[in-house]
Amino acid sequence: MSAATLVNHAHVFPESVNPNGTIDRLLRLMDACEIEGAVCFAPFAHQLSGSGLDGNTWLAREIASRPRLLGFGTIDFSRADLRDQVRRAAEIGFRGLKLHPNAQSFAILDPRAQEVYAAAQDLDLLITFHTGVHHGRIQDYRVLDFDEVARRFPGLRFTMEHMGGYHFFNEALAVLFNNYPPPWIKGGTCRVFAGLTSIFTQHQNRFWYLRKDQVMEIILQTSADQVIFGLDFPYNLERETKIALDTIASLEISEAERAKIVGGNLARELKVVRGS
Repeated sequence: MSAATLVNHAHVFPESVNPNGTIDRLLRLMDACEIEGAVCFAPFAHQLSGSGLDGNTWLAREIASRPRLLGFGTIDFSRADLRDQVRRAAEIGFRGLKLHPNAQSFAILDPRAQEVYAAAQDLDLLITFHTGVHHGRIQDYRVLDFDEVARRFPGLRFTMEHMGGYHFFNEALAVLFNNYPPPWIKGGTCRVFAGLTSIFTQHQNRFWYLRKDQVMEIILQTSADQVIFGLDFPYNLERETKIALDTIASLEISEAERAKIVGGNLARELKVVRGS
């Protein structure tokens, strides 16, 4: 297992909400798996129902004294002040947003969701999207619609977590490839990223499992520059994380490419200076 410098996709919670998903528990996992830093997501509004807590405010306070952790905000779609929520997330120091169309009950191309995308684009925030089946209405979160998001918001940077999973991998790869500049365009950039999260095990979250050759196909059809590893803590713990890192270590790629996947790309996109 190779060490990781910065990983994405850790859901964290107050102990009273989820005692198995606390920040201290995350830090223990990071130590056990030789992970230097991680991006934490504020809880969604529905996960804090009845607690009296604002997820973004809570997370900002909790990680202020923990330099290994960076924060991503969440948006409460039941409120009217969507753009203001994005602005406030940036003001308290968050470098991105976590959006989950299925769990938050919004359609990817809903006009209100596009208000959030526009605000994130204006503030240069990275959005981490859930992709793939999650027991919602599939037409509301069709993976191919992410291509339309990329077209309508050409300055927006976002990750497609789980890469569509077992059921929609090809669609996710089509979106990524369609936004990757062809060889005849010099200096082109791609603002869409493959989120390698919860895809490495068949015993856990099998519905998102991808074979190693599919992971390689992402890299070969685009490049290692477009791939970001994520944890999916606390739904994955030490066993799953070590399997994931071992799988990445076994890929037939260079050490430089591997380093991009387990930290370099995310650090670049979040403007993290190593050692800061």
